[in-house]
Amino acid sequence: MRRSAGRAAFATTALEEAGVPLFAAAMLEPAEIIVAVWRPSLAWIALRSARGVAAILAVTLLAAATASWAQQSWSSLILQVGFVLIVARLGAAGAEWASRVYVLTDRRVLRRRGVLAPTVYSANLNTLRRIELLQTGLDRTLRTGTVTFSTRHEGHYEAAWVMVPDAERVIAVVEETRRRYGR
Repeated sequence: MRRSAGRAAFATTALEEAGVPLFAAAMLEPAEIIVAVWRPSLAWIALRSARGVAAILAVTLLAAATASWAQQSWSSLILQVGFVLIVARLGAAGAEWASRVYVLTDRRVLRRRGVLAPTVYSANLNTLRRIELLQTGLDRTLRTGTVTFSTRHEGHYEAAWVMVPDAERVIAVVEETRRRYGR
């Protein structure tokens, strides 16, 4: 991020920051500062589509083997259709990944997700009661994690930043922003 005179060293306004999602810039309040923007790890695409790809692959190979065994000439066509379906599933997961954006401002945490019907979660930093890190064994291996947010002391979390790279650092930045800009 670029530094600007008179601003915090780790913050910038939406107009100064290249690559800031337009939805975030449009949602900013007057004088609100974007501290950081994250996306899920690229591994999210593979993990999100793994079951669908495995199912398509299994059905495709079974259908192609059956057609070949029955001495039908469809096995080549079946393999091509299976390939197209796998590419489509990976493309859909890629579009979902591209639509997920996590934004931290000096006042709020924001999460945008969804391709056809996007949703936005927004919570003021001073109303957050719990910020937690959830990590599976796979997350630790990939050096990712899920950062959860809740405005309640107990119960389920209200929003999550899923598969964020270096999630422990992300939580540290959120906590530092809460301390620095706490109202």
